[in-house]
Amino acid sequence: MYEDNNYTYTSNYSPEPEPKKNGGAAKTAAVILAAVLAGGASGFGGAYMANSMSADNSVPADSVSASYDDTEESRETIQTVTTAPQSNNGDGDTSLGNLLNIDSSSSDSVSDEEVIRRATPSVTLITSVFPQSGKGTGTGIVLSSDGYIITNWHVIETSYETYQSTGGNPFDKPFSFFGGGYETVTKTEKASEVTVTLSDGSEHKATVVGSDENTDLALLKIDADGLIPAVLGNSDDLKLGEKALTLGYPLGLGLSASGGMVSGLDKEINSELSNGKTVTMTLIQTDASINPGNSGGPLLNSKGEVIGITSSKIASSSIEGIGFAIPISDAIPILDSLMTKGYVATPKLGISGTTINSAAKRYYNLPVNAGVLVASVEEGSCADIAGIEEGDVIIAADGKDIEDFDALVAAKNSHQPGETMTVTLARSDGNIDLEIILDEAPKDE
Repeated sequence: MYEDNNYTYTSNYSPEPEPKKNGGAAKTAAVILAAVLAGGASGFGGAYMANSMSADNSVPADSVSASYDDTEESRETIQTVTTAPQSNNGDGDTSLGNLLNIDSSSSDSVSDEEVIRRATPSVTLITSVFPQSGKGTGTGIVLSSDGYIITNWHVIETSYETYQSTGGNPFDKPFSFFGGGYETVTKTEKASEVTVTLSDGSEHKATVVGSDENTDLALLKIDADGLIPAVLGNSDDLKLGEKALTLGYPLGLGLSASGGMVSGLDKEINSELSNGKTVTMTLIQTDASINPGNSGGPLLNSKGEVIGITSSKIASSSIEGIGFAIPISDAIPILDSLMTKGYVATPKLGISGTTINSAAKRYYNLPVNAGVLVASVEEGSCADIAGIEEGDVIIAADGKDIEDFDALVAAKNSHQPGETMTVTLARSDGNIDLEIILDEAPKDE
């Protein structure tokens, strides 16, 4: 039996035990199994918090932790193998432009102990307080020396279950009060307070610069300088079997590390969002342990570079060693958008359509067996400007076959607004390629 999202949230630095609280959990679907998101709240692009806080799960932060030398000499040594980027490029423009080419000073692999020593100062504890769901914890990654911190969306936003009246017959629902029917509903809430605890134990109140549920990413800012940012690697070059290590704050055990390998690439995981829609993300699979509280922490390679941001885990009594992380190369443009705009800019094509099936093929006498039939084109949109017309059939995007509408959406979302997407149309007089400069969708669309 596969578990629902079921997390433990504790405050690692509180001398007093936390009271037990209960909350709800939304279900997350995986392409291969049920994905259980590992984090302080819950969700990877959409599954959320099952808050089971219990004093029984509370373990002193120093009881199980990775140790490192935090002397001035040690910090200077670590600094020589990392860069110290700041978010401001000097002309008042805040962006990630100067973070995109962060590399280690050495291309050689190092011992696991050295990887952990280098990465530890750049890994933080995130504690979020939710009005309804209580307190949850996750992990963060220092992005810049002036206090930008990466974490997961579900660490700072979550969902909880509550009851609402159906306004009807009390016997319509199994749960009722004095003549009124009630049903269970799931609501989403943001953290009312977020605290970042650095590796030296200092605590800092954080503001949420921006967050995105679809990608399960969030960017925080604390008022601090002189931090040691993580070294960002290149997840595009990963190969199966490469070493992978996780570092974070799981299960209230303090800073903990786990080792494994890159056990899968380009794994597609479906997850239900808080609005009921489903999003698909392409993730790194690893057998390094990912447990509740690891969410938002780094997946590291053998050079100590961040190659992924841990996000989800499949859990069952018969399955071990299947965890997932957001590829860092995919995360960088998202984080850039969060830093500069406070939200993720998404592309818009400007059409509505339907997947072609056998019935549609017969009814419309279509010349193809698969693709997307364009039902309407928004006037003035990029699709309209490029020449797409109602009744066109989209059979390919960027040279890859389009089998259904979901494939078209995925192809579109692989671009940024302003980028060019090439679509192939099947018309009665033959196929035609059109280049479309994608629009930016409104923030709330």
